[in-house]
Amino acid sequence: MDARNGNKTTRIVIIGSILIAAMLILTTIWMGQSVRNDNEKAVRVVSLLYLDELAGRREQVVEKNLDNRIRDLGVAVDLMSGDDLSDLEHLQAYQARMKKLYNLE
Repeated sequence: MDARNGNKTTRIVIIGSILIAAMLILTTIWMGQSVRNDNEKAVRVVSLLYLDELAGRREQVVEKNLDNRIRDLGVAVDLMSGDDLSDLEHLQAYQARMKKLYNLE
């Protein structure tokens, strides 16, 4: 009977070892997928924050350029006199001066 109990014990130990190994492998795979998903989410969030920052900076540059252009056009309109509007030649000369002065196209 001792031999039978020894065989049963050996079988139980082997089956238990296989189950524990299978659980470890499955848990490792599950944790690896979970970590990969979390990393992808984190990278996406950081990328979106970076893109938002770039868009904000670009917005500031565009806003500054528009403000400068608006200011320049305001000054150009203030410099316009009645003589510049008297005829087409004077108006074209005024436009040429403003284009040259403000590098306009």
